[in-house]
Amino acid sequence: MRNLKRTLRPSPALIVAFVALFAAMGGIGYATTKLKPNSVKAKNIHSGAVTSDKLADGAVTTPKFAADAVAPNAANANNAANATNAVNAMNAARLGGAAPGECQTGWLSGSLTVDTAPLNGTLDEPLAVPGFNCASKAADAVTIQREAVGQYTVTYAGNDADVGISTSAGANAVTAVTRIDPGVFLVKVWNNGDAAFVDGKVVSLVVF
Repeated sequence: MRNLKRTLRPSPALIVAFVALFAAMGGIGYATTKLKPNSVKAKNIHSGAVTSDKLADGAVTTPKFAADAVAPNAANANNAANATNAVNAMNAARLGGAAPGECQTGWLSGSLTVDTAPLNGTLDEPLAVPGFNCASKAADAVTIQREAVGQYTVTYAGNDADVGISTSAGANAVTAVTRIDPGVFLVKVWNNGDAAFVDGKVVSLVVF
C-alpha cells in the first residue's frame, strides 16, 4: 500500500509545471480584464481595426475633427439640399415647366385687340400694335397690315401658331380668320346684312 501511494504522488517537476501553467493563465486573464489607463497606444492598433460600429454613439465629437474635416454624409446632405433648393427656385418661376411668356403646346400663343378705324388707308408696311406674343417681347412682336377693305394681315413674329379665333365689336359685324403661314393670319370683317367688307370695327384675335 505504501508503495502504491508513492507511485501516485506527483513529482516535484510536475508540481512546478502546474504552478507555472496556472500562473501563466492567471496573468493572461488579469491582463485582458484590467488595462492601465492610456496603456494602449496608436502603434498597438492595427489599421482599420476601429470601425464605426465599434464606436459608441457620441464618442467622436466636433472638437475632435480637423479644421478642414467634413463628415461625408453631411456633405452629401448639404449638396442634395442645395440642388433641391436650386430646382425649387427655378420651378417657382415657371408654370408647367415653362417660363413666363414662353410658348407651350396647347397654351395661348398670341392675342390682339385693335381698332381698325385708323387703318382705313392702305399701309406701306405692317404697323406694330399692343398685343401678346409668347415667342417675342419685342416692340414689333405683333403687327397688323390692311390689305383691302375689311381685310387685315396679323403677324406674330417668330410664332408658329396655326389656329386662330376672331371676333369683332359692332352692330352686324362678322369676322373670319385664315392661317396664311405659321404665326401669320388673315382676318376679314364684313356686315352680316349685305356681306360687304367693312373697316372701322374693333377686331380681336387669339391664336394657338
